[in-house]
This record gives sequence, structure tokens and C-alpha cells, in this order.
Amino acid sequence: MQQKTLLLASFISENEIPNFLEKIQKNFNVKKESIFFFKTENAETFLTYKIYIDFERRINFKKELPKTIQIHKKLNTFFTINALNKLVEFKSGLAGNVEHKEYKIDWQEFDNKIILIKNENLEIIPIERFFIKW
Repeated sequence: MQQKTLLLASFISENEIPNFLEKIQKNFNVKKESIFFFKTENAETFLTYKIYIDFERRINFKKELPKTIQIHKKLNTFFTINALNKLVEFKSGLAGNVEHKEYKIDWQEFDNKIILIKNENLEIIPIERFFIKW
């Protein structure tokens, strides 16, 4: 059966980390060496990891992995597709009428950042990787 790879970011509090790690290892066979920990400038904690699922399988993230989003990565920048589209519209000055694939992003400008949409607003948030022992 063919599988697809999803890169996910889960926003959790630090005291939730041990239980969350156990859950994703057990339910999605996530290897601990492929889990990365980050903090935002607002002291939010999130971790990134990949899961491999069958093409036919659907995951209800709100139920199975609360506060989790599918993300993408370019260099040291994480983003959602909707946020990337909004960023292109903002940078080009052409809201909604942009050939998104043709517009070139200077990824160095967004080094060590996560680009999200919150409350319909584009947010570009500095992040820093951190390490924990477990």
C-alpha cells in the first residue's frame, strides 16, 4: 500500500511533552530521533515530526493530535500553504490575483521563522530550536 509523508507541528506546553511523545511514538511509529523541538519568541513550544500514513487513511487532527497542523519546510523556515499564499500576496502587493508558483521567495529573509495565519492575519514568528533529554 502506498504511503504519504506528512510533516506536522504540534503546539504543546512543556509539561505535556512526555505524554505527547509517547502518544505519537505509539500511534504513528514516530522515531524519537526525528522529533525536533522549537520555541517561538512568545515562548510557545512546538515540535515537528513526520508521520507516514496510507493514502486512504484520513486523520482527524483535532481529535487525534490536538493543536497540530500540517506544515512545510524550506531551509530553516516552516510554513503552512495558506500562509505561504498570503505571504506571496503581501510581498507582490496583488491580493488574490497572483500566480503563486511564479513568485520567488527570498527564504533567507525568513530564516529561523514559522509563517502562519492566525485570525486571518499573516504572522511571521522567530523560532529557536532547543534540546531536551528523554
